[in-house]
Amino acid sequence: ELEARAETLVCAYESASDKAQHAAADDARRALTDLAREVGTLNERGALERPGASASERARVLYLRGRLLEAVGVVHDAKSSLEGDAGPHEPGQSHGDTKKDISQKDTAEDLLKRAAKLDPALDGAWLTLAQTLWKKNDLQGARNCYDAVLARRPHKKALCAVSMLCRGLAKSRAEPGSDAQKHFVDESLAFAKAAVRLDVDDGHAWYQVGTATMSLFFARGATDKKTLLAALKAYENAAKGGPTGAGATDPEKHMRDHPDVHFNRAVICRYVERYGDALEGFREAARLDPALPTRQEVNAVLAALTKLDDGCRGAGATCKPKRVAAMARALREEDDALLPEKAESTFVTHEGTRYVTKRVSDLNDGVNVGSAVKARAVVDATATDAAGHNGGAEQLGALNLHYVAVDAAGARFAISVYGLEDGAVRMSSTLTLLNPDVRDVDVQWNGRRYAFRLLRVDLPKQILVGGKMPVGRIARPRMASTNL
Repeated sequence: ELEARAETLVCAYESASDKAQHAAADDARRALTDLAREVGTLNERGALERPGASASERARVLYLRGRLLEAVGVVHDAKSSLEGDAGPHEPGQSHGDTKKDISQKDTAEDLLKRAAKLDPALDGAWLTLAQTLWKKNDLQGARNCYDAVLARRPHKKALCAVSMLCRGLAKSRAEPGSDAQKHFVDESLAFAKAAVRLDVDDGHAWYQVGTATMSLFFARGATDKKTLLAALKAYENAAKGGPTGAGATDPEKHMRDHPDVHFNRAVICRYVERYGDALEGFREAARLDPALPTRQEVNAVLAALTKLDDGCRGAGATCKPKRVAAMARALREEDDALLPEKAESTFVTHEGTRYVTKRVSDLNDGVNVGSAVKARAVVDATATDAAGHNGGAEQLGALNLHYVAVDAAGARFAISVYGLEDGAVRMSSTLTLLNPDVRDVDVQWNGRRYAFRLLRVDLPKQILVGGKMPVGRIARPRMASTNL
């Protein structure tokens, strides 16, 4: 009975903390504190173990005591204790001292180690010991505990936890872009996928796949959009309880009421410039957890949309018709000088590949393979990203530059450039965009419509400035730093 009560309360506490349901988390924590006192009293009276108890029975008693002490001994939620190195908890934190009046001679670590030694097959002891060691920043010790469980059999909870641990190692123990970082992230994704294979309808396992995949995107250079879209799909599976939504009716399977799923998904939507989905995602995350830094994120998205929409509509002193017309005329004159006699179009050759020069209006939605667009930047529309995430996280938007440009036909459009540092694009130079990825942005938010054509360039080698690659201006990719 005591074990069942402990299991129920610990699960309730962890679930409420993950969902930022602070009142429910506080209630569960108080109940855990009461149960820990009750178990401590029974232990002092010698009422927990029957005479002649087997090693397995004694191990379960030690595990019960250790698990309760671990649950009430440190005041922060389960998620923060599992993701990254030990440190102060911010979102979802419950305040108050649950340790007072719980007098125990043994620490949770001591009890759990003894339990695992008495019964090496007691998975719960190993998993709780791993969490205890992780809070002490003993990451290798925690990894050894998870390995002890996984050496006997596949275990979904252990696989998810070690996936998180590997990402913590990638952030804290490896240099950005190093082989060591890539190794840790590859491991993280492999463990997360193994957890999904055990239960394809478990949203928590899919959440780990999504977060590991997003980390992989950055560790490998932040250039493969397909990887980011795979992370987005994994988060969608997490929210609905698997690819088919089979876990949608099981609150232990779906994660649609977890604010972090909506926050991280919105960050990816912002990065792939699905701005409407990003704004809706941040709004849902804020509804579920007002403590998340969603206001800064929304403001950054709206700042980018406003600058791009204003520029494409011709608003502002830098978009005066005469200035824009002069830029378009200069582009036409450049094309005429390069156009062979009787030819209908010009070509651009770069690194042995020939591209057909096109006007923006002639491009199709999606990636235009074999096409090139020549343009002049009219406005530097890069918005300052002041969104500071919890835990001193980095700015996701630091890899993205925005410009309003004009082509030879005089059409104004937006350019989104990834992988370059600010200042790489000279406003006076002709820009050549190779294989541009085209989409029409159309977003309505708070009574305003933002609508413009956007050309995205994912790789530095896809943009030429004055006919040359912007050498020395490549931005170093960084690990994604959302609320993981």
